[in-house]
Amino acid sequence: MFAQRFMMMLVLKDIAVDISLVDAVKSRTMKKLPALQFLENDLMEDPAEIETLIEKISPDHPLRSQNEEVNQLVFKGPGSGVYHKFCLLAKNADSSTDERLKGILKEELKALDEFLKSEEMPGKFLGGEDLCLPDCILLPKLLHIKVVAKVFKDFEIPEEFEGIHRYMNAANDNQAFTRTSPSEEVIVDAWARAMKVPNPLQRKARKH
Repeated sequence: MFAQRFMMMLVLKDIAVDISLVDAVKSRTMKKLPALQFLENDLMEDPAEIETLIEKISPDHPLRSQNEEVNQLVFKGPGSGVYHKFCLLAKNADSSTDERLKGILKEELKALDEFLKSEEMPGKFLGGEDLCLPDCILLPKLLHIKVVAKVFKDFEIPEEFEGIHRYMNAANDNQAFTRTSPSEEVIVDAWARAMKVPNPLQRKARKH
């Protein structure tokens, strides 16, 4: 998810990079993934430091938002809380509490949806007509929620949340999002391995 955030930033800034794939589960040399190395400098693993570096490399196209309502939404509000609530559901091993956790997630999604439909929404994106850093943070989270909650917990973002669906549909028409989005299979496999549970998609494939 962090990887897509940074890749979106790089695409938006038109910065070319060399990519090396690392197994996030088996890696022993890196404490955090993704990581970034600029020229001959040390490997950088802290997300905030990576964001700052990408901004410095191409300062003429800043991605950080000056909109306080947008920053509040993504860093402290439902744009942040929705992913935390989703993780509680996705990682929950007690199926008897799934419905309660789905209800909690739905309430957080509702709060996010209300902002995305409100007059405070700058445009089709949090950056207005163009993607900004808060979009690079929020959209990958929503993609993981959409894919993982459905596959592992049979939960879908309700159709009634038109603001969220309109926002994600707009992103699907933007190359910075579509070019950097991992496939459903990659997302599910990563979550299955991280949670050390069977991959539901592989089970379905074997049945066929």
